[in-house]
Amino acid sequence: MVTALYAGVDGLAHVWADLAPQDPASVRLARRVRDQGVFVVSTLAYFEAVDAQGSGAAACVPPGRYPAAVGALRALRGAGVPLLAGTDATPFAPAHGSGLHRELALLTRHGGLRPEEALATATALPAPHFGLADRGRIAPGLRADLLLVEGDPTQEVSALGAIVDVWRRGRRQAR
Repeated sequence: MVTALYAGVDGLAHVWADLAPQDPASVRLARRVRDQGVFVVSTLAYFEAVDAQGSGAAACVPPGRYPAAVGALRALRGAGVPLLAGTDATPFAPAHGSGLHRELALLTRHGGLRPEEALATATALPAPHFGLADRGRIAPGLRADLLLVEGDPTQEVSALGAIVDVWRRGRRQAR
């Protein structure tokens, strides 16, 4: 992580999971990430899945790291670091799509984000960090990728599972 920061990265694709949740070094690292203007993709669902698989699940990440990952996320949030929702493409994380639903649930349940904040980590916030000026908001002239759901995901992110309709580039998609 520190090496990546020295290299001048714009974003980090994982929270760290090698410091204890209350370790002061985690807070210092979060402040450094903030001060360098770096965004962080959360990936809590990945760490949760690795822990669920037990030993041997992933060669580079031993199990038992989920609490540390949550601690890192909380330190980052407390420091004011831009957080983006994301999972990881591995055999251990939930499938694409449902993995992001799980990520949002974890961000609210364990990460301390309100549902509206969690939704922004997957919608409005990634667009500017990835230079995508045509999406991330609902406004005339933008891409119009929409997920319509039954319920209010700004109150409970699980409402995202009740999909009513999907629009991509302003066109309704067959279901």
